[in-house]
Amino acid sequence: ALLLQQSLAEERGDALIGNHPVCLKTEENLTFMGDGGKLSRVLGNLIQNASKYSMDGTRIFLSAFPEEDQVIIECKNTSAYPLDFSPEEILGRFVRGDSARSTEGNGLGLAIAKSYTELCGGRFEILVDGDLFKVSVTI
Repeated sequence: ALLLQQSLAEERGDALIGNHPVCLKTEENLTFMGDGGKLSRVLGNLIQNASKYSMDGTRIFLSAFPEEDQVIIECKNTSAYPLDFSPEEILGRFVRGDSARSTEGNGLGLAIAKSYTELCGGRFEILVDGDLFKVSVTI
């Protein structure tokens, strides 16, 4: 929970997050084993990704909760662009959700976040449902 709050605090300085109210829901004293540096990068990437690709004025939902002997961290947002790709396609290196966009980033963010999560023994999943883009990180 603290790592999620810290990652959010680091990104709030970015003007893009200001257009998107963040709804944070987490339980106190959640603990898990993992590389804090790598997981911080994963969470920062998810928050940045949500702020860049969310429809103007919509909320970004961040949550962390226990499930059995694991912690699940979720990031959900409403996309500003049609989500006409599969989760597998968006995890491909150099792929963006908005294929017309060519000026920001290098398209590696979600692929690296998935790799870092897996290096920490976790699972990284993407769900696309209409305009809802949801990433779930299980540690």
